[in-house]
Amino acid sequence: MDDELLQAVKALENARTELPRQAIVQYKESAGFKEGLKRMGRITYEYEYRVALARFHARHPDSEVEEDLFTIHPEDDLVPMERQ
Repeated sequence: MDDELLQAVKALENARTELPRQAIVQYKESAGFKEGLKRMGRITYEYEYRVALARFHARHPDSEVEEDLFTIHPEDDLVPMERQ
C-alpha cells in the first residue's frame, strides 16, 4: 500500500513538471506563435528603420532618401491578398 502511494505521488509530481513543458512546446509549434514572431521581427525592422531615418534627417537635413518599400500605405489596404 505504501509503495503504491509513493508511486502515485511520484507520478503526480512528474505530471506537474512535465505538463507545463509540454504546453510550452505545443504553443511554440503553433501557427499563432510563429506568426507573432514574424510580426515582431517586422515591427522591429520598421521601428529601427524609422529611428535610423530620423537620425539621418537630423544630420543631413538637405538630403533626400528613397521611400522604404516595406512601408504600409493606406491604399495598400484595398489590395486583396491571400493568407497563408
